[in-house]
Amino acid sequence: MSNKGPFPEFDFKWPNFDQGFWDRFSVPGIDNSALMQSQKKNFEALVKANQKAAEGYQNLMRRQGEIMTETMQAIQESVASLMKANDGKDLPKKQAELVEKTVGRAFKHMKELAELAIDANGEAFKVMQDRAKESIAEMQELAEKITARRK
Repeated sequence: MSNKGPFPEFDFKWPNFDQGFWDRFSVPGIDNSALMQSQKKNFEALVKANQKAAEGYQNLMRRQGEIMTETMQAIQESVASLMKANDGKDLPKKQAELVEKTVGRAFKHMKELAELAIDANGEAFKVMQDRAKESIAEMQELAEKITARRK
């Protein structure tokens, strides 16, 4: 007895989903080929949307890394500046400047990262929105063909 997998009772053979497979389920008035093409376009749109989202999030992560590097350099510069001002009266002024600059930079970076995320999601959404509009048009066309055949 030769087993193909570790669990022979669960061996499953996928059917061949070619046009012949779908012809067995044909419904009068429905163009199976057009339906298959429509579904193929849906999957292609989904893949494209995922690619757009992935590219956008790669850009987001790249920018996060750049911000981290910039922040570490700014910390080094700030520490050096505070060490120089450590002689007394300049210290509170330098600390206030540092806090103001740091908070301003943090808000700027948060806004930039949020915009990158919005762009990534927006591009993916646009792909799916366009496909949805095409799909609705395809369904309307199919409904018109069916209605025309009945007359």
